[in-house]
Amino acid sequence: MPPSTAASKKIKAKKAAAAPIDAAPTGSLPAGFKTDQARKAVDALLAYQEKAAAERERTELIARDEHVWLSINTKTGSTRKKLMPVKIQLPFPPLPPPPATSVCLITKDPQREYKDLLEEKGIKFVDRVVGVEKLRGKFKPFEPRRQLRNDHDLFLVDDRVLPMMPKLLGKMFFEAKKTPIPVNVLRKDLKAELGRAIACTYFHPSTGTSHSVRIATPSVTTAEETVANLLAAAPAAAELVGGWDNVLSVGIKTSTSVLLPVWNAPLTGRFKNTEDEMEVEEPKPKAKAVEKPKAAVKEKAAPALKKSSTVGSGAKKAKAAVVGSAKPKSKAKAK
Repeated sequence: MPPSTAASKKIKAKKAAAAPIDAAPTGSLPAGFKTDQARKAVDALLAYQEKAAAERERTELIARDEHVWLSINTKTGSTRKKLMPVKIQLPFPPLPPPPATSVCLITKDPQREYKDLLEEKGIKFVDRVVGVEKLRGKFKPFEPRRQLRNDHDLFLVDDRVLPMMPKLLGKMFFEAKKTPIPVNVLRKDLKAELGRAIACTYFHPSTGTSHSVRIATPSVTTAEETVANLLAAAPAAAELVGGWDNVLSVGIKTSTSVLLPVWNAPLTGRFKNTEDEMEVEEPKPKAKAVEKPKAAVKEKAAPALKKSSTVGSGAKKAKAAVVGSAKPKSKAKAK
């Protein structure tokens, strides 16, 4: 006999709880990658960021935290579009721990059920729980959605409603790199599941040739921790873009700084993959065209155009109708 509805729901719930979230494969650094160069780049970037933060505190009313981004430039881009970010495990969290980092959890309806679940599990680092119905109603206008995006640093989403997010949230979340991170809210150890999601960084796939991964926050991350995160994130991100053979350069930056180089592909084989695909064809000699004898063209004399006798006849008839036709003079008879 087929299983009942309740039994089928339990089976689906067990399968969903066992399903893993996408994670980046582990990789290794290339032969020419120098750790000393990575340390120099990190030290220079953090020194610049310290001066820039002091200047912002003097000129801005509310200072905002900057982040260190690992930038990977590739030789060729991908044509496949993928919205789900890929998890990259780091030795140290790239974001400050809550409550310094504001976390929002988007869940399936009813949202009250998941609020009670968080209280039951003793999870206090989630600042807000938003259901799908709220996204369709309260946060449907542009301004409330923009305010929601600005109020939180990290968004987590129930993986069962992840396909609905692009339509409900709009492109503003994806452009700001605040794509919701999928989590499995059906796991028994929900606190550990949410904690791992906050402690990881994420690779956002794109169809271009430039990719960025957040690896540190200068206000809470030391130079050694930033270097450790860089050495862990670079191989994983390189595997996601097609391996080191497809990587052109690696660098680090903040949102206000220039890109500091960490590694560049060798000049000898920099575009080896693309050169192999392009085959240069040698020009073939053109065959001489055989001249054919020209046939004699007999020119025929065009017949002379005969002047039409009806030209102007219509005008003459109209004039005669108005003025009257003159009577021909009769010749005098000879006597």
